[in-house]
Amino acid sequence: MSKIALPTTSGIITLLTDFGTEDGYVGAMKGVILSGLPNSKLVDISHDIRPFDVHQAAFVLNNYSRNFPKSTIHLVVVDPGVGTKREGLVLQSGGQYFIGPNNGVFSYIYRSRKYEAFRIQEKKLGTKISHTFHGRDVFAPVAVRIGKGEPLKSFCNIFTNLYSFIETPEDFKKGEYRLKIIHVDHFGNLILNFTFEDWQNLGGPEDIKVQVNHSFVKGIKRTFGAVKEKELVVTWDSQGYLQIAQNCGNASQLLKKSAGNSVRMTIPKSEN
Repeated sequence: MSKIALPTTSGIITLLTDFGTEDGYVGAMKGVILSGLPNSKLVDISHDIRPFDVHQAAFVLNNYSRNFPKSTIHLVVVDPGVGTKREGLVLQSGGQYFIGPNNGVFSYIYRSRKYEAFRIQEKKLGTKISHTFHGRDVFAPVAVRIGKGEPLKSFCNIFTNLYSFIETPEDFKKGEYRLKIIHVDHFGNLILNFTFEDWQNLGGPEDIKVQVNHSFVKGIKRTFGAVKEKELVVTWDSQGYLQIAQNCGNASQLLKKSAGNSVRMTIPKSEN
């Protein structure tokens, strides 16, 4: 059984939600945190996650969290199942803490990092809990407790039944793969569920071909500017995921593709 460590924190707490900023929900969470930790440094990552879009939140979290110092607390509240039987979690990974619901928001952490997971025992928090606002009444108080250095065992139990939505590339014919678009970023780049590690495991073939609708893109380029403006290009994103982009354009709009859609990748048979 894992040893539950005594937290020590940097004082930095990041916030990622789908709350927007016009209704005061973010302010309520900040009020709880600052009442308990008046010297904490609150960092707003985004409150513009699409409503209920756990997949987007998970991808965004994976993009930024590694860049914060050890002992940072990451608070993620995109929680369409609030008040149901879904669990509240605390993860420890890479010296950082992650707080949020067990609904897939930590899927990329499960896939690519070492971690320990704990279930929040709400009855041990000693606070009045709304059925519809766990960001304020559960997750923010947990951030305060961790920030004060309270041992996780005082309000958490070790937990292993973690939900993840990560899908591996589907090999539907030798040398051909069905890839899924897992994220569309601000620039319209189509980010796929195929990693640099996946590519290396296939031998690192350079002359892959990606088909979207009736458009074909051959090869993996180093960067967007390797092709002419408005041309499509396949490259690696900053986290090592394969992506389809339009140089100085919007691939999502051009190809009429969004998160959840599929594309086809072909690898020459000589590479298999």
